Amino acid sequence: MADPKKNDSADRQQQRVEIERTRFKSFLLQNPNYFGNLEQSEFKPVKVIKSNTAFEQMVCVGLNPPYDRLEAVVQIKQDNGYGGDICGPGTREYVRFYVDLHDNGVWHDVGVSSVRVYDIPGDKPICYAVRRDFNPFRKFCLFENIVKVRAILQWNAPPPANSPNYTPVYGNVVNVQVQIRPRKFFPWGDLVKEFEAVQIKFPDPVGPVIKSLDPSIKLTAIDVPPLTVAEKQKLYKGKNVPVHRYAFQEVQQFLAMSNPGALTAVGKSPLVELGLSQSVIDDLVGKLFPTDGDTSFEELRCVGLYPEADLIEAVVTVKKSTGYSGGLCGNGSLEYVAFWIDVGDGSGFQYQGTATVNVFDLQTIPDEDVQYAVFLKTDLSKFRVPCAAGPRIVKLRGILSWSTPPPPGNPNYVPVWGNREECRVQLHPGKVEGHIPLIETVGDILVPDINQITGLATGDGQIGAFSVLDSPFGGEVRITGRIGNPPNSFGGGATPFKYRVEVFGPAPFNTWTPLTNPIVVGVSEWFNGNPVMCAPGDFVCDTTLTPTDDADGFGPGWYTYLEDTQGVNQRFLVVDKLASWSTSAAMEGLWQIRITAKDPSGPVLFPGFQVVRVRIDNTRPSGPAGPGATQAQIEANPPLAITGATLNGNPLPAVGCGKFPVGAIITGTYEVHDPGVTSPNQHFGSLSLTVSPAGPANGASPNPSSRSYPLPVPTTGEAGTWTLDTSGMDPCGYVLRLYAADRTNVNSTGNAYDMAYDVGFCLEPAQR
Repeated sequence: MADPKKNDSADRQQQRVEIERTRFKSFLLQNPNYFGNLEQSEFKPVKVIKSNTAFEQMVCVGLNPPYDRLEAVVQIKQDNGYGGDICGPGTREYVRFYVDLHDNGVWHDVGVSSVRVYDIPGDKPICYAVRRDFNPFRKFCLFENIVKVRAILQWNAPPPANSPNYTPVYGNVVNVQVQIRPRKFFPWGDLVKEFEAVQIKFPDPVGPVIKSLDPSIKLTAIDVPPLTVAEKQKLYKGKNVPVHRYAFQEVQQFLAMSNPGALTAVGKSPLVELGLSQSVIDDLVGKLFPTDGDTSFEELRCVGLYPEADLIEAVVTVKKSTGYSGGLCGNGSLEYVAFWIDVGDGSGFQYQGTATVNVFDLQTIPDEDVQYAVFLKTDLSKFRVPCAAGPRIVKLRGILSWSTPPPPGNPNYVPVWGNREECRVQLHPGKVEGHIPLIETVGDILVPDINQITGLATGDGQIGAFSVLDSPFGGEVRITGRIGNPPNSFGGGATPFKYRVEVFGPAPFNTWTPLTNPIVVGVSEWFNGNPVMCAPGDFVCDTTLTPTDDADGFGPGWYTYLEDTQGVNQRFLVVDKLASWSTSAAMEGLWQIRITAKDPSGPVLFPGFQVVRVRIDNTRPSGPAGPGATQAQIEANPPLAITGATLNGNPLPAVGCGKFPVGAIITGTYEVHDPGVTSPNQHFGSLSLTVSPAGPANGASPNPSSRSYPLPVPTTGEAGTWTLDTSGMDPCGYVLRLYAADRTNVNSTGNAYDMAYDVGFCLEPAQR
């Protein structure tokens, strides 16, 4: 018989965990160290919870080198504890990435990414994916560039920036090593520095000649042809690379020949002509039809989906230093990962596409192996259902195959080199019929994170590494999205769709106006699952789109939609950029954005169902003289001033040139606002008062030193007084700076509008 006390204890434990999940943010607001996960804090822990992975866990992290894209897969393990069902806001799983860019032990914060999760009953785990692009330090292909990556997962609150040793409450930390894509061309001067960095010296008399060359000359790696079987046999002699590995690609080419008679045309196996003996050939062919894939060289570790963008991701582990058909200056070989989706409607697994990543022989493989990531953009809109119908959970299958792509029509394919991995994934809610266009982000913020009453955004940048809090938009507002189920226009002969983005604002802008400026988009083209290089060392082509008036009665502003995920040849936008909207100070207020698509071959219109409301604020914070004031007006009514000083409690007389004795307490005023053009804004963000240079100030700072304005206390700014105790400061010339910023998301980067004003003063030794 079960122990009732034990069951009661388990019930209380479950209740306790749920309370700590549901009140997670309020506990942190009450006490930042409530869960005892901070290394240093003046707050005492209340209930210690560190790296709890009972609800979510990050299971793998990797890098897709061509796109400099870090990816991670997070598994959700429980039915509840994620903020509500699929029709609610849910909560977010945050992953912050750090990279040891120069392989010198210094972690660089490259940003945070997140994915929305919900309470979903049923079988677990459910696998979600996140990604973050960054700018690596690249080396010439003669020098391997394997660096460390650290990813920190935390539920419902982003891990703090620039804190690589942070311990999450709910979540975990994963450390991996990745290979940065090499340069195939390099300035000669930089190459010389690379040799010197690894202590390779050029001997005389060559050394002085080499160093005298123009350092700006670009050195380009020789275009190396693929290695022959004989060359690979010689390269891998004594390195434990079996023949059915290094001759695998050539054998597969023979097996795929459309004229099988050519196999015996010379009276003997063509493999003999490649330099292989008959005994080696017998051993090779006998291993080409496995019952299970060989994962001794590479292994598919995880698959996941980023639902908001229908982005499938996976991580591949490369385990050995040789057996990948050459080094970084050569061609290497390809790891293919084909993906299928089973939506549970009886039709079985449906092919979605194949992704690849280029791998190479590396001199050393670290203990953690090397983690490569792949991704595939697809269109799952036809499988979506409204949130009222409940969550749509489907099976995602990935099959890894080295050197040979899995056949699209065989979801049960068993690779010679590789394996299969599956996980349940959640599709984005909301039924999208036909070719409906969709706005996904405005200013790099997801549309669901933009309050449709106020037009202010609270959320994370989807490309940039930033977060905003009740923020308006300003400057260049980038708009991303897509058109549902576009035609097979890339190699398929169909006419590409077009789209138009329009905006509607307050008077005098209260008419729907199309955006007509040219935009630059990054395009990637894939043939049979292989990305095609269109610039040296890069896979991405920049293409300029100029809108047209097609004289079909629908007016101007129609951009060509380049994305095509249909068929074996695909073209997609690396970032789903649809438009770039240049805003100005005269355009402040609440605006609306809508999108329309059309099939020019009809022509037929496909109106979007969204009207997205955003607030524009392009006015910088300013002092009491107001925005646009002249320098004379600012000096007459400055935002920062020194008004007096005391020493030992006694007022000091006014001293010219702002000179004070060490030990004086200097006082003054400050005033700064975010006034707006047409009416006062309540988008003020922060202000700070600082002293520089900091060294001789010895830690002294004005009081108050900084102020920020989190919600729910919106403000138009602040005026007040400040003091600075100069005791302990060195005699020196100083600058007191007032810095203020609003909360505007400027140029879709998360950067705010700001202002600064300086006042100088001098400290002299106190008289004795």
